[in-house]
Amino acid sequence: MKAQDKVFEALIQLADESKAGITATELAEHLNLSRQVISHYLTGLMKDGRAQKAGTKPVYWHAITNEKASRTKETDAFQNFVGYDGSQRTIVEQCKAAVNYPPNGLPLIINGKSGVGKSFLASLIFRYAMDRGAVGSDAPFIILNCADYANNPELLSTTLFGYKKGAFTGADKDKQGLLKQADRGYLFFDEIHRLSFENQEKLFIFMDKGRFRPIGENKIWHTANVRLIFATTEENDQVLLATFRRRIPLKIHISNLDARPFNERLRLVYHSFLQEAKKIKKDIDVSSGALNQLCFQPMEGNVGMLRNMIQLSCAHAFTAQQSTEVLKIDHSHLPPVKKQSQEHIVFDRELAPLHIRYHEETKIPESETTDQIRQSTTDFFSLLADYPEEDTARDRSELILTFKKLMQFIRQGKENSYFFFDHIGAIREQYGAHVQWLKERYGVNCPNEIIDAMYDTFVYFQSVELSNFDRQLNNCVARLFPKAYYISEKLAEKNSLIVDERSDVLTLINTFYLQEYVEENIKLHGLIVAHGRHTASSIQAVANQLCHTFVFESIDMPMSTDIGEIIEKVKDYLKKTDTSDGLILLVDMGSLNRLYSSIKNLLNGDLLVINNLTTAVALDIGMKMVQNIPFKKIAEQAKSNYIIEARYFEGLTQGKNIIISCMSGVGISNKVKEMIEHYIPRERLDVLTIEYKELRDAIERNDESYFKQTLFIITTTELPATLDVPNINIYEILEEKGKNHLWHGLKSYIGRPHFELMIQDFLKNFTIEGVSNRLSFLNPNVIINEVEHVISLYEKYYEIQLDGKVKLNLYMHIALMVERLIITKENSARDNTSVQLSDKEQEFTAVTKEIFHDIESKYNVRINGYELSLLYELLKPFIKKLPIE
Repeated sequence: MKAQDKVFEALIQLADESKAGITATELAEHLNLSRQVISHYLTGLMKDGRAQKAGTKPVYWHAITNEKASRTKETDAFQNFVGYDGSQRTIVEQCKAAVNYPPNGLPLIINGKSGVGKSFLASLIFRYAMDRGAVGSDAPFIILNCADYANNPELLSTTLFGYKKGAFTGADKDKQGLLKQADRGYLFFDEIHRLSFENQEKLFIFMDKGRFRPIGENKIWHTANVRLIFATTEENDQVLLATFRRRIPLKIHISNLDARPFNERLRLVYHSFLQEAKKIKKDIDVSSGALNQLCFQPMEGNVGMLRNMIQLSCAHAFTAQQSTEVLKIDHSHLPPVKKQSQEHIVFDRELAPLHIRYHEETKIPESETTDQIRQSTTDFFSLLADYPEEDTARDRSELILTFKKLMQFIRQGKENSYFFFDHIGAIREQYGAHVQWLKERYGVNCPNEIIDAMYDTFVYFQSVELSNFDRQLNNCVARLFPKAYYISEKLAEKNSLIVDERSDVLTLINTFYLQEYVEENIKLHGLIVAHGRHTASSIQAVANQLCHTFVFESIDMPMSTDIGEIIEKVKDYLKKTDTSDGLILLVDMGSLNRLYSSIKNLLNGDLLVINNLTTAVALDIGMKMVQNIPFKKIAEQAKSNYIIEARYFEGLTQGKNIIISCMSGVGISNKVKEMIEHYIPRERLDVLTIEYKELRDAIERNDESYFKQTLFIITTTELPATLDVPNINIYEILEEKGKNHLWHGLKSYIGRPHFELMIQDFLKNFTIEGVSNRLSFLNPNVIINEVEHVISLYEKYYEIQLDGKVKLNLYMHIALMVERLIITKENSARDNTSVQLSDKEQEFTAVTKEIFHDIESKYNVRINGYELSLLYELLKPFIKKLPIE
């Protein structure tokens, strides 16, 4: 008994004992053979139709008896459709679903350009349905080419639905239409776009109700059980009624010939020549040049045009070679290449001549190395499929060695296999440029021979069928080599224009190429986010190259991009990254610290945000990450080493903090922070500044964790009473009660003398004199008088009396607001015109427009919606009701 037969017998025995099936490892142990040898035999059994596999982790194998194997081969009509197990696999699966869906299958429409094989696919669907027993062995297959009736829709109606005697002149008897003739079988509508809208409506009724009326029949409905297939070269929504389209659940598109993988084009050429060889009963030899042209010349007529060209070449050669035993075809027997197509064809490309033997069903000849490549690929994928969840160094070494064996065969096979050929130069150049980009951006120092090997692998896997590849294998590889897998995905994105649906397997394979040059032991992850087209990526590239490995990812954001778009890109990155050991986020603007509240649910560990990005800081942080310095130590050093703001957040913060958020702008907040940090060292207490909107958003979310380490919130307006965190208005600090409140919260961090000095700083900065000092170019005396007039108008209109603390706050806010509007010149950028306002807000807006009329005219500014909302927040507590109700 042959070794493969022994494996088959053991498979029958062991699989019968286990309903789930048997794994390759279990079979190897039973037969005392290596798992790779067993995988080799199992693959051979599967090719012979004697074994099948199921599942992914682990893969379970079952034996198939001769009876079942024979039935499987007989019923799979789609094996005649080139690419059925490759690029056309999804199409075949859809066709099978249309046939098998109970009780009577599903209608489907096949889209594609002329000559792609729509009619051929329709005939295979019918054959598959017969083989499966979905229709009877005597079921009809009727073809209707709607183009034949394009100028006579009435004739098409009678052909399709039939007619009654006397329905029109010449109708001397009843006649069945194609619908009735196709009963219990299939009706194929070719060029359905030539079916008139009127006939589409009639056919829609049949598809919806299963009934129709012959022409001339006004009383009795006729029925038929017909399965429908449609085909068109046009866009469905442009040529078919919406009601008609909705009754066709499956839509299939067959791609053009030049979009098919090389091996499928080669097989189409081979099978077409084989048909001609059988006709003329001669062997045929096709030269490298002719094969080159047939495989790479763009063809408007697709497969149909290819077959015509092959038939014509055989006819030309046959005339001159009738007496020879072998018909020799070279490119002189083919039609001249159109000028616009010549750039796609390079004659004398390294393709071996093709030899067709008419008297036997020969396969495309393959070298011994090609068979070794195929088997080695199977071994590699099988080993991955059985890879344990808890891997060891031994397991990983076996996996890498198996991969290197596969790569060795691919390099050897480049010289003598159809699956390797010189790509169009532009593609090779483009692929090389993409790998170079990857090396520079992610610090991957792989040598040129690895790049060449990656390209050879790219060519090979573009050109072969992958019946034994399961996309679930990528999950295993991403777990083993997360960083290498991540950048392999980036390379696949870059190559999206030159890679077909094989991007998954190429990502997997490239991960194994790159893992040797990527440091996977770095625990922390780094992300750089910066405004500008290339700012973040430029710093990333420098840092990664100098660190000699992948440390940082980057996100470049054009200046016009808002924070929402940044957040979405960061979220996409976090979904692909395990941050359980910590994430360091380097940003170039203080406003980007708002990222935290939006992304924290995607974080699994600590987060350190370092504000004001520089290349030096990125490199310093990157080097520490490569050395696996603990997150806490990096965070502590960041706070003391950089002349920037470094902060980390709740659940992530290492100590208590004070939050400062002033409605009047970040300038006020930073000034308060500066005063507090002058008296309380940063290593004792974190002082955090955030935008007022971020603060309000966190309060509205009722996010307790956000304020987990917060002692105080210092602001310039009233905060909701529902907030549990102690908060104080800056101007309350100037009064005895507020001063004592602040002392009670800070006495554990500051002595009484230093506290009193800090309060003196507050008095100095938050008085009319302090307001004047905060202005950059407006005349303090003039603007203060104008603001005083504004405040008096509010008091008069709303019949209120504001105390000194509130007025001081308004002096500060309004004066700085006017200067801010003058500087930015973006008076409409933050308008809130689309926001629905309450009656009180609408009244306030109208009043404010009137009150600020003179200031707006004088300084050529406009109080926009955003500034109006801030003013309303300041005055809302004192506006009890509208003056007139």
